[in-house]
Order: sequence, then C-alpha cells, then structure tokens
Amino acid sequence: MLQITYTMHRGKVCRQQQDCILVDGAIHQVPVLPITASTLAADEVLLAVADGVAASGGDRRIAPQQASRIVLEELAKAVRERPEWLREGFVANRHVRLVQARLSDKLADNPKTYGAASTLAVAHVRGYRAAILNVGDSRVYQVNQEGQWRRLSKDHTVLQDLLDRGEASPDTEYASLYGMLTHVLCADHEEGDFAIHRVLVTLEPGDMLVLCSDGIHDEIGEEILWALFDPALDVAAQAKVWRDAVWAGGAKDNLSLVILRFG
Repeated sequence: MLQITYTMHRGKVCRQQQDCILVDGAIHQVPVLPITASTLAADEVLLAVADGVAASGGDRRIAPQQASRIVLEELAKAVRERPEWLREGFVANRHVRLVQARLSDKLADNPKTYGAASTLAVAHVRGYRAAILNVGDSRVYQVNQEGQWRRLSKDHTVLQDLLDRGEASPDTEYASLYGMLTHVLCADHEEGDFAIHRVLVTLEPGDMLVLCSDGIHDEIGEEILWALFDPALDVAAQAKVWRDAVWAGGAKDNLSLVILRFG
C-alpha cells in the first residue's frame, strides 16, 4: 500500500506557476493546489516534480511553465511507450534523454520558447525498491520512521560542483549565484549532453520519499526541513507542517511537494 500526499502553490511573489508535478499519471500545474491525499493499492507508481527555469526562453511569461509541463507529459509518455528501455524494471536515463529531445521538438523552433528549460526529479517505485533520477536542483529525500534521512538526488549547481572538487565547504553559506544550475532539460537540439543522476534504493515499511522543488528546500533549508519532521504525523499533516513553514518563511518562489509513505 502506498500513501501519497501532494500540494503546490505559486508562492507570495511569483505570478506564474512554473512548477509541475506528476502523480500516478495525473499532471498538476495550477496556482494553488490544496493538500491532497490518496492511497494506492498498487505496488508501482511514478512520481515527479519539474521546475521551469524562470530565466529561460524568449518569452519568460510562458516558456518556463510550458517547459516543466511538457517534461512531465513526455516523461509519463516515454515510460509508457518504451518499456524495453527500463533498467531492472525502472525508468532509465534513456527515457530522460528522449524527454529532452521531445521538449526540443515542441519548443525549440519558436523564438518565444527556444531555450525554455526545466529541472526534473523522479521517483519510480516498484515493490520494495525505487529508482530516483534528477536533473537540476529539484530534490528527492528518503526518511525512515526514526527520522533518519538522506538526500537521494544530486544538485546540478555551481556550488555542488565546487563541493565535489573539495573547493567549497558544506558548512559555509555562499552567495546565491553559487546556486546557478549547471544542468537542466533545455529546449535546444544541441543541448542533449546533460548530466542525469540515478540511484536505486530499497524501501522499508514506514519509509517516506519526499520530492520537492527548490521553493521548499531553499526557502527553509534542510536542517529546518528535517527538524520539523514528526514520525507520529500522517503524511498529509506532515505536508502541512512543511508547507506552513515555507509560507511563514516568505514563500518567495513556486513551491511543490510530493510525499510517498511506503507500506
């Protein structure tokens, strides 16, 4: 049994909703999506969060939100139409490459949308395992019933590159420019050589997977995010705690949150 809760909001500052979420085949991209809970009897589900890059595309009023939606539409389509590409039964990097190619087919020839870009974070759950993929800085976390958590995704940012090379410290706060994205899915036929992070994980009963855009994790930070985690809460109540904290912190960006509790 899979318990899923999801919510999204455009925030207090942004006029457009450039985030998009995918939950079991349904795509959501609305200014305000109240906390919604569901239970799946099936043992497989595809979840994803995409965040349109605000500074991308010729017409930034429409390009970012189109990019994030197309990315999730094409992701669901690619997994459905290309089962032979699955690795160990899970979504693979090849599916994501196809998504970027189709994004380019749809948007790259229009000056208003050429260069439109989006992040992507995916959790494909089957049985007691999950494949986690990401491009950009939308994240996926795993947390157990004791409150022990780990980040499964890997940010594709200038700061993360510096951390990987030992040229920056995780204990130091850096200027926002270090958060610039180094890899995204971009509507450009020449931008197909982007990094994809992929891991397979095992799930134990009570484990949670948390997918979110940077409007969640950047607004309040990881330390506060997990300090607010309460294993006694049900999934919907936990989502409300995190959403309310982001709102109290200013909610300067679009925010999207998808939570799955396993077993």
